[in-house]
Amino acid sequence: MTQLQLPRYFLLYLGALVALGPVAMDAYLPALPTMAQALGVSVATLSTSVSTFLVGFAAGQLLGGPLSDQIGRKRVCVIGTLLFILASAAIACSESAGTINLLRALQAFGGGFASITAMAQVRDAYPADEIGPRFATVMMVMMVAPVIAPLFGTALLSFGWQAIFIFQVSYACVLLAIMVPLIPETMRHPPRAISMSRIAHQYGEILLHRQDGKFIAARFALCMGSAAGILLIYVTHASYLYMTYFGIGETHFSVLFGGAAVGLIGANSLSTQLLKRYRALNVFAAVIVFQALLVIAFTGLAYLDALNLSLAASLIILMVSCVGVINPAGATHFMGMFPPHQGGSAAAIQTVSMFVMGSGMGLVASVFVSHSITPIALCMLASSILSLLLLPSIRRYDQPSGRVN
Repeated sequence: MTQLQLPRYFLLYLGALVALGPVAMDAYLPALPTMAQALGVSVATLSTSVSTFLVGFAAGQLLGGPLSDQIGRKRVCVIGTLLFILASAAIACSESAGTINLLRALQAFGGGFASITAMAQVRDAYPADEIGPRFATVMMVMMVAPVIAPLFGTALLSFGWQAIFIFQVSYACVLLAIMVPLIPETMRHPPRAISMSRIAHQYGEILLHRQDGKFIAARFALCMGSAAGILLIYVTHASYLYMTYFGIGETHFSVLFGGAAVGLIGANSLSTQLLKRYRALNVFAAVIVFQALLVIAFTGLAYLDALNLSLAASLIILMVSCVGVINPAGATHFMGMFPPHQGGSAAAIQTVSMFVMGSGMGLVASVFVSHSITPIALCMLASSILSLLLLPSIRRYDQPSGRVN
């Protein structure tokens, strides 16, 4: 098999590609009150675009993953990035909240369509026993985006909210300028004709994957999605939680939101060391239990109305930081179950499970939120309990020798 000639910055580029979603999401959050006032709508009306974005991003990944297994990672990446650029530019020119909500879904679809190829490219390029630290490196680079994106968003507001989306256009254009001439196609088998009917078969091979007759892959994806979905629940309601419930300003919000991202980066850095020393599944299980304890504490204090800003922010940073270990450890074990030619479909199943669980629970919390953060905490608790319930069956049927190189 021919050795891939990868540029030295390959993992940095993949991290920047995966960051396409956080850049589009997090730079936008501090602008919600300003945009709502400029467009003459409530913040709640415009906040629906957050959930719309998450759904669109998941849909793009769901289609882009298996298509990248068919026609190649690079083609899917280029198409998705171009769609993201066009939609972002259209948002900057829009004057209607309804139009923006629709275009955000299109923007998210393009971002998800492109960025899902990153995990598949890691699986293509490295043996299964080496992908753990590589995934952690990609995610660590990606986690820089939630730190700086809200700060960029706040700074760009002085030029008008449209400047935030012009910045997103510029970011995606830089990615495209690197991608087209410098990043090689990592898929090893020859591209095939696009077949929409084959997509269901590709997903079936992943979801119906068995170990000892049990659907362990499907259980694992759901377990990982439930635990990591807590991050999405938080992102969906971060603006309400900090700026409405605790009444802080845009600058303070950016600092607290960035604090959670710093925690994620630190946890990702820690995961690179943990995955070199311990089995991925053991790391995954230990952190899920630790995260559940934090969620239980957060929910109990929210129910008792005993959360002040400092305590709430501290617990949130710790809960969210756990995802910085759960994601790379989970990805290492899950992606290692499948050969590289199924990498796009497997990555889509893994990532979309997080978006479905996170955005779904976030929408449920939105229905019941009224001058309280207890509904948000309860949705986090439900998500965490589900991951705990699935964990024993996954560990019972773990087969460490069954990885595919």
